[in-house]
Amino acid sequence: MKITGGFLKGRSLYCPSKSAFEIRPLRTRIRKALFDILGDDLSGIKVLDLFAGTGALGIEALSRGAEFIVFVDASPKSVELIKKNLERFNLLDKALILELSLPHGLNKLKSKQIQCIKHLEWSFDLVFTTPPYRSGLSLMTLENLPKEILKPTSLIVVEEESEIDLPHETSEFKLEEKRAYGETTLYFYRLKET
Repeated sequence: MKITGGFLKGRSLYCPSKSAFEIRPLRTRIRKALFDILGDDLSGIKVLDLFAGTGALGIEALSRGAEFIVFVDASPKSVELIKKNLERFNLLDKALILELSLPHGLNKLKSKQIQCIKHLEWSFDLVFTTPPYRSGLSLMTLENLPKEILKPTSLIVVEEESEIDLPHETSEFKLEEKRAYGETTLYFYRLKET
């Protein structure tokens, strides 16, 4: 699996062996399509990467200029793999890796109960949420994503299996666009105007 753009373009990420543990990284062509939509220059943005897996989405964002990424995954093996990938590219100082169960762990982000993020005085510009397909976690995460950690213009990108239809709006978010790529659909949400 390779980075598709930015200063790390063409560099390979460490990936788990299929027998090691269950991770379903976003396919390279879909990741490339996503970043074609987001653009090559993500300078200065802060990103929250939920269900981060290998860390590919967050590292791709760093390669394209993102200022800081918070990676969140419940799996200790994923957390270790993300750290290994960040070390490989000397990016540990631009990231924070949290081992949290989702979506319940989102409340800890909201209340900044986690000691290492208490100093963070900013909100996220971009959120990736790529939970396991057919788990129900896409909608649960979207419904539990606290607006207090977002900017009014934040973009939330949700990956789900194409057979699952996510709503056009929730209590806090409205669907701006969706793009289908075979068995995968990407949903782009923004906060509703108040």
